Amino acid sequence: MKPRSPSPEQYQAAAEWCLQLAEGPLPDETQRAFDAWLDAHPDHLVAFERSSSLWRQMGEAAASPELVDVRERALATFRRRNQWRWARRAVGGHAVAAAAAMLLALAGGAWWWQSAPDIYRTGVGERRVVMLDDGSRASLDAATEVDVRMRGDRRELHLVSGRAKFDVAKDPLKPFSVRVGEKLVVAIGTSFSVEMINGKLRVILYEGRVAVLDRPEGTASAAEVLPALKGGGEEAVLTPGRELVVGMTGGAAAQLSRADPVRSLSWEGGQLVFDDEPLGLAVGRINRYSARRVELKGAAGRMRVNGVFNTGDVEAFATGVEETLPVRVTRERDVVTISPQ
Repeated sequence: MKPRSPSPEQYQAAAEWCLQLAEGPLPDETQRAFDAWLDAHPDHLVAFERSSSLWRQMGEAAASPELVDVRERALATFRRRNQWRWARRAVGGHAVAAAAAMLLALAGGAWWWQSAPDIYRTGVGERRVVMLDDGSRASLDAATEVDVRMRGDRRELHLVSGRAKFDVAKDPLKPFSVRVGEKLVVAIGTSFSVEMINGKLRVILYEGRVAVLDRPEGTASAAEVLPALKGGGEEAVLTPGRELVVGMTGGAAAQLSRADPVRSLSWEGGQLVFDDEPLGLAVGRINRYSARRVELKGAAGRMRVNGVFNTGDVEAFATGVEETLPVRVTRERDVVTISPQ
């Protein structure tokens, strides 16, 4: 009898089920869908079994502690959720079940190994410069996390917190994207910074061109944020030396303004320069650099602050604000509170 030969679509479906099972117990509705898929065609079991040979090629990587843990959890999940299914099959079904369990364990490990991002973090008061695999350079501000995935035809980053400046290596065939909330900043070869602060995304372009897209998580469609500004045209284009500010979720209104490149990058040199900056925004940045936090009360956050401060020098910042604004400053060991007079 000619051996069964599952279709590419069946192999793809088998791999997708493996990944779902490796992530943990399936919801009841998804479990029923998986059961129905297995019963729908004999080739589905064959695809599930044969794919294991691919994962065996992982070699020594499969012995790492992280992969061992993933495999063990995947096997436990598989046995717990599917014991009844395999028990009702014939003797030959036990062999298929064993092969499927092996596939599931190895597939979970391969998924972790291939898709886990490189995670770069800085602590409070720490800055870091990272050279990425594609030759791009990422400068991380304090209290920042960036997850990086370099795939065949894409360079995908996720700014989880904080602020980072990217000098992107030019590669027209591999777009460079940074996700922030439901927004996506896409470039090919350029220099720009991306910041999450006070619930907003702030993008400053220093060189080249970027597109800022509104793309909710899990959706395939995307719409440019900029053309919605002032009916489009030149005023809605993010050109070098300009800053875009927009909410990170939903269809929040966006604003474009001029940016001072030198002042906006002062943090790379260990200083924060505020020029008629809202106090709430200034405090958000100050708090990245010290365990001693600044808190605002009442309408103090809407006041404007000017000055040059060393990063981490909370006392100098508090004194400067106290001397120039109508506020009351209360100093405690771990917290400095600023309130309107």
